Amino acid sequence: MKANFELVAKYGDNVPLYLFSDLFLRAPALREMFPVQMRRQRERLMTALSYAVEHAQNLSEITPYLHQLARSHRKFGVLSEHYEQWSVSLIHTMQRFSGNVWSEVIEEEWRDFLSLLTRTLAEGARQDTGLRPAHWTAEVISHERRSVDVAVLRLLVDRPFKYVPGQSAPVEVKQWPNMWRYYSMANLPRRDNTIELHVKADGAVSRTLVRDVREGEVVKLGAPVGTLTLNPNTGRNILLIAGGTGFAPIKAILEHVTRLPVPPWVSVFTGAREPDGLYDLDALRGWEEKFPWLTVRAALSELEDQSVATTGTVGEAVSRYGRWEGYDAYVCGPPSMVDNTVAMLRANGFSDNRIRLERFASAVTPSRRFAT
Repeated sequence: MKANFELVAKYGDNVPLYLFSDLFLRAPALREMFPVQMRRQRERLMTALSYAVEHAQNLSEITPYLHQLARSHRKFGVLSEHYEQWSVSLIHTMQRFSGNVWSEVIEEEWRDFLSLLTRTLAEGARQDTGLRPAHWTAEVISHERRSVDVAVLRLLVDRPFKYVPGQSAPVEVKQWPNMWRYYSMANLPRRDNTIELHVKADGAVSRTLVRDVREGEVVKLGAPVGTLTLNPNTGRNILLIAGGTGFAPIKAILEHVTRLPVPPWVSVFTGAREPDGLYDLDALRGWEEKFPWLTVRAALSELEDQSVATTGTVGEAVSRYGRWEGYDAYVCGPPSMVDNTVAMLRANGFSDNRIRLERFASAVTPSRRFAT
């Protein structure tokens, strides 16, 4: 089966195109569960399938991943029978691209694998159904433009919305049905069910949230995910590093620290290209004045303004200040910023267990995947 998968992978994006075409022809009602633009959906589907095929001989190793995937699917209205429909289309797709290589033995291997895979996904969804809704509804009660392309939104969620500071949740706006995008909550969970989101207008959903959404409008939220959460039991101090709106989960983690009985020493580094990118620096400075254990530094990579921040990337700023042997690092921001910062931390002696990043289920990068 794995060899067959690698053979079919050579056909690249034609594979998921065929699969979805087959699925929607056989079950037209399922098309309404997907966004108009399917490119990202095709990529995510094949990435998930690749990861599952890698672990085909022992799917139990990735049960937490598969259960998380099933929890994520619930917000689209996916049911157990939909996994069965998808399995049929996958068999058709593998047969179509395998040509003369296809055989009854290969088909039987795929059927056995998909039977176990769909049972695992269905069980993950079943467990989650007893714990929380498929999605939440939230009203925009405050919308503040902090710069040309950044807004801070405050949402009132219709039901209790449990999450750990530092996690993110998918958001859907009515203008882009079934196109969910993840944003980090920038605050501790509150009794009044309000959450704060920091959004940069760098995609269709994000542009809508920044430029078009107004107070009183309603959005949908999916279940929170993510591992960029505080571990207060290491005995080490804390280094928080943010780039752009990656400051949102860092802010939530920092608020978590303020509630600890004995907070550790905390150093926060926040970076942007230009001063407008440091959109929440005033609030951060206010916390620095209030808490003696907190130090705040800002960095600007493309516009020098010493009255606001040091010059250079946020990673370069971290390298210039302090010694970090006794610290755990938490990093969030644009992918290139995160990669460069993690490389800098490792070069400065940080082991991977002292660096915590955001990890989404859809971000798994298996060693075997369909070519695009």
